[in-house]
Amino acid sequence: MKNEIRGSKDETNAVQIDVVVVSRIFPSFRPWNFVLRSSDFPRHPLSFIALAAAPVHPQIKRQIVLPLSKAIEIAYKSIRLRLSRSLLVTSGIVLALAFLMSILVTDRMTAGMREWAMDFPASAEAARLAQQRDAIERDQFKPVDLELHKAAQPQEVTEGAVKFDPVKVLGDSFADLQKDTGVPLPASESDLVALLTRHPDQVVKMQQWVAAARQLKAVREQLIAPQRLQETMKNAGVPSTPKEIASNRIQTRWLIGLALLVAFAGILNAMLMSVTERFREIGTMKCLGALDSFIIKLFLIESLFQGVAGTVIGVALGLGLSMANLSTSYGIYVWKNVPWGSVIWSVVICFGVGIFLTVAGALYPAWQAAKMQPIDAMRVEA
Repeated sequence: MKNEIRGSKDETNAVQIDVVVVSRIFPSFRPWNFVLRSSDFPRHPLSFIALAAAPVHPQIKRQIVLPLSKAIEIAYKSIRLRLSRSLLVTSGIVLALAFLMSILVTDRMTAGMREWAMDFPASAEAARLAQQRDAIERDQFKPVDLELHKAAQPQEVTEGAVKFDPVKVLGDSFADLQKDTGVPLPASESDLVALLTRHPDQVVKMQQWVAAARQLKAVREQLIAPQRLQETMKNAGVPSTPKEIASNRIQTRWLIGLALLVAFAGILNAMLMSVTERFREIGTMKCLGALDSFIIKLFLIESLFQGVAGTVIGVALGLGLSMANLSTSYGIYVWKNVPWGSVIWSVVICFGVGIFLTVAGALYPAWQAAKMQPIDAMRVEA
């Protein structure tokens, strides 16, 4: 292989030497431009080749390190310029974190409802409701019910008298009242109509009976709420036995791991594509003096912006969807025993996982961009 050397002397007897092919023979050689005086020029060609093959150690002088604020500004502008790519990364984080948050919150809320249904019968609240039920039956409902039953004897309505209308006075027909309160009427419908038509003063007693019956029904429903919740959860396929709970927990962990793996792969792929699209930009920055640490810092800040935004949206979306789904399936039972500590801890875990995923997915692309040689980056077609 032939060495091509071009030289020309100026007025100061300096010789400009441009080595073209020697670097192909000696990998340690870099094609720098040397300015040598005529007295320094080797007379023997082999001595020049030895000089060219010697490794060059340029002296590192004062370096200018850009502040963190400048890296943040460049990362923000880069996200705005590549909005479609940034939205792709952010959407992957949003979906992964929404799925993770939904699974964690659903698991915590289901566990809280299951625990409440099992512990409620022996709780102080159940004892208080039982005492309240007995008091309503003894002091309010039974006395009025017995009085109306005795007064409503079979009797005919006087002709020409205005017949009592329960819908106008009580708000519902007697049949609907019996269905609504869940207790039998004090007497038959015809006897009650005849009684209230002949004795209007008994209307107040009937209104007291309706109010006491409805209050009694509300207390009874609170007492049987745990049984209804357990039936609803069983019909929905929610595990109830310890064996089913352990099996469901393992399945949940596999789903979470799969979701995080898919999200990590998506973030890594998107960040690698971002580095590939910015080869010439990276080469230009390094030619202008950007240090490797600055390139790494730039990509990590950019991924951190996307991670924070995607994590906030994903956590809020997952929390809202899971609570809406649980409220639709279980109604007010969802709010009976909300484990707020576990829910808040789930939010913290999701935030940490979201930030970790984005930073971990950007580490290798950032390192690859920082170690890229400027000449290699500038060769890439725009």
